[in-house]
Amino acid sequence: MTEIDLKAGDIFTWQNYPLFMDDFKPQRWLLYLGNQSVEAIVYQISTTKQYQHYNEGGDRAKNSYLTIPAGVGGLIKESILDLSFFESVPESLLNRCKTDIQRMGSLNQDYVNKFVSLLKKDRHIPQKVKKDIYAYLREARLKVAS
Repeated sequence: MTEIDLKAGDIFTWQNYPLFMDDFKPQRWLLYLGNQSVEAIVYQISTTKQYQHYNEGGDRAKNSYLTIPAGVGGLIKESILDLSFFESVPESLLNRCKTDIQRMGSLNQDYVNKFVSLLKKDRHIPQKVKKDIYAYLREARLKVAS
C-alpha cells in the first residue's frame, strides 16, 4: 500500500515527473487506478491542445481515448486520457516522491463508466490488468458494469 492517500479514480499531479526520458521533468496529470502489491497502475492525462493527433488521419486517431472537460476531477483544462499511455509505477517511487504528488479530485461515475467502456474494448491492455482495475474501482466504491 502506498503512503499516498490515493484511491482508484483519483486524478493527481506529479511535479518533476521522473519517468520522462529526457532531463526536462514537468508536472504531469495522472489517473490513479490502484496498486498491484509493488506497482501502482496510472494513466497519463494529457492537457493538450494537440487534438489534430486524434482527428481522422492523425497518428493517434485509432487509439482508445476519452476527452475530459475542465472541472471534472479537478482538471483545469480540457484533457485527453489516452489508454495507450498506461504505466505501472513502482510503489517505492510513489512513496519517495510523495512531496511532489497532490490529489486534485476524482472522476465522477459518468466518466468512470466511459473509461471502463473504453477499457473493455481495448485490445492492448492485458486482461489481468483490466480485471485488477475493475476490482480497484469497486474497492473505491465506484460502480463497474459487467
